[in-house]
Formats: sequence, C-alpha cells, structure tokens
Amino acid sequence: MSIIIPLIASYLFFVGCLGTFIWLGIVIYLKKKWLSELEDILDNGCRTFSSLGLFFAGQGVLQYATVFLCRFHAKRFGMLEKRDKVPKHIQRWFIFAFYWLMTSGLLMFGSGAVLHFYS
Repeated sequence: MSIIIPLIASYLFFVGCLGTFIWLGIVIYLKKKWLSELEDILDNGCRTFSSLGLFFAGQGVLQYATVFLCRFHAKRFGMLEKRDKVPKHIQRWFIFAFYWLMTSGLLMFGSGAVLHFYS
C-alpha cells in the first residue's frame, strides 16, 4: 500500500507536466495562426502578445480566454462589445487552451497534495 501512493503521485505529476508541454504547443499554434488577428479585433491592432516571445504569447492566450469566459473580465479590459466580433471557433480554441493549462496545473499540484495527505 505504501508504494502505491507515490506511484500514483508520480503518474499525476508526469501527466500534468506532459499536459503543460502540450499547452505550449497549443500556444505556439495560436500565436502563429490567431493571436495577431485577435489583437487586431480586441486591442485595436496593438501587438502586445504576438510580437514578443512565447512567454507573453502564453499570457495573451490566458488573458483572451478569460475575456471570452467571463463578462466581468471582458468589461474590465474594455473588450465587452469587441469580443462578439471574434468568431466562435477562435474563442473555443482559446477557452480550450485555458482549461487545458488549468487541468494540467491541477494534476501537477494535486500530485503534491496526494503525497502530503496520504504518505
């Protein structure tokens, strides 16, 4: 029984890390394909996230996903009316990337919780 808990935790951590690397691939895809178009629509052409590196592209993906997910964030960033101009399939990609990263992070940190509480 004592060997099973660390094994489960290591699998959870591995899957979470793998999910994070897959998320980086999704961010690269979104940066190349949709981030510039999204900045044209939502930020009036200000290329804050797509012109800089991968780190800022990841931040942009997460910010735009929260704009699509929550009216409060859209209003806070001044994009409430503009977000309806973005096609739904692009919005779904950004929301999917957001949930993918949150799930991967939950698995990674959940592995530590499993070790802490059951060991």
